[in-house]
Amino acid sequence: MNFLEKLGFARRHENSLIILDDIFPQMLSAFRIAEFNAYLLAYERAVVYSTAASFSIIGDERSFQEVSDEYARCYPELKGRTLRLYSRTRLNGQLIYFVFLHGARNFMKLLERSKTPFVFTLYPGGGFRLHEPDSDEILRKVFSLGNFMKVITTQKISHEYLLDGQFLEPEKIEFIYGGVFPSDQLATAAVTRKYYQKDKNTFDICFVAFKYTAKGIDKGYDVFVEVARALSRLHDDIRFHVVGTYDKLDIDVSDFTEKIEFYGVRRTEFFPRFYAGIDLILAPNVPFTILPGAFDGFPPGGCIEAGLCGVGVFCTDPLNQNIVFKDGEEIVIVPRDVRGICELIDRYYKNYDALVRLAESGQQAFKAVFAIETQLEKRLNVLSEYLPPA
Repeated sequence: MNFLEKLGFARRHENSLIILDDIFPQMLSAFRIAEFNAYLLAYERAVVYSTAASFSIIGDERSFQEVSDEYARCYPELKGRTLRLYSRTRLNGQLIYFVFLHGARNFMKLLERSKTPFVFTLYPGGGFRLHEPDSDEILRKVFSLGNFMKVITTQKISHEYLLDGQFLEPEKIEFIYGGVFPSDQLATAAVTRKYYQKDKNTFDICFVAFKYTAKGIDKGYDVFVEVARALSRLHDDIRFHVVGTYDKLDIDVSDFTEKIEFYGVRRTEFFPRFYAGIDLILAPNVPFTILPGAFDGFPPGGCIEAGLCGVGVFCTDPLNQNIVFKDGEEIVIVPRDVRGICELIDRYYKNYDALVRLAESGQQAFKAVFAIETQLEKRLNVLSEYLPPA
């Protein structure tokens, strides 16, 4: 049974939704693949127009056609429904949808020219910055357009920022906590979890993120390395795993190089088996580092995917964005302090059964919040509000 059947959502054959983006159909953007694919399946006449402008940001130098061909091999049923967006492209549809504030900035002229009603999701990042005049200016401009219908916010801090700043009327804001992730692919029973001192001889800790700043400071890679260094001196059987655009040259790890492994950038299908051997993920993110006012969502995307796979999630929450997870029962909120983090991890290292219970409770909580049908139900309701049946 697919997510549409679970939701009782009848596939729409007559509605023409236009999705605008700058990186789709790049397979490394897992949440876009999950979210946009869902809309393409829900609305038979939906299409994605992509500029491909952000391929290079994640180090992909391939052409749009090469990336599209790879996507089509993975999703043959959606072949031909992702098109290149050019400045001269004429759009013909009932509703436009895009994600991130930089989408509003990048597509502003098109939105002004087309007059087609539009909805967008204001995810954290992507040009959205708190109390920064240039970000606020784009928000006010896009909300002032006559064809703006509704914005979806995904974090409490974003939602309250729009309300407190009186950017627009409350009825034009839809709060849907979280994001769309490929939970159906990640939370699979087909992969057997490996437990420390039972199925494996090592206690395994991972860090998963893209690198957007020198040394990955905004994602907390610098803190992760210091934690790894300290723990490697305390325990011979702890191993560290780094997935993303990092290597041993970013920060010196020569003193424990035999205990840390770098995997590079990986696609969704890599993670279920990888996470089956990981005991906890550490994400010591810090806001306002990559740019003033910029922040990540809570939990970070890597933690969401790890949590869905049954990994214990240890992450910072400096902006108090957590509104769902029970600290110490389903997740561990850590300080951005090497000593404090080491003490917490050491406690669970020495009481592994407690870590297993935490990870199992966390997995159930992540499934409840981030099940793909849960995340899509309200989003489809918002879009369908402006895509009435013929």
